[in-house]
Amino acid sequence: MSREDDQRGWAAIIFASNVADVIGAVRRSPRLHRTQRAARQEAERWAAEMALGPIAWESLDEQVTMGRTHRNAVVVSSFLLPLDSPEKDEK
Repeated sequence: MSREDDQRGWAAIIFASNVADVIGAVRRSPRLHRTQRAARQEAERWAAEMALGPIAWESLDEQVTMGRTHRNAVVVSSFLLPLDSPEKDEK
């Protein structure tokens, strides 16, 4: 695979982890980031806005980093971008 084949985007998602009945994201990146660091910084801004406290980060592998606050879980994950060209709207 070439470098172009390995282009990745990064997204951050915050989940509520202290409520058993809640399934789903509290916040998620509306747009992919070019780096893991940028996605983590976005999650840290959300945590500050939501008064969640600091995020304790743990790298699971090269594609996923997990963070925890006292009541939330944060996932920063990468996604391979498509190899083909963007599709044009067909009318």
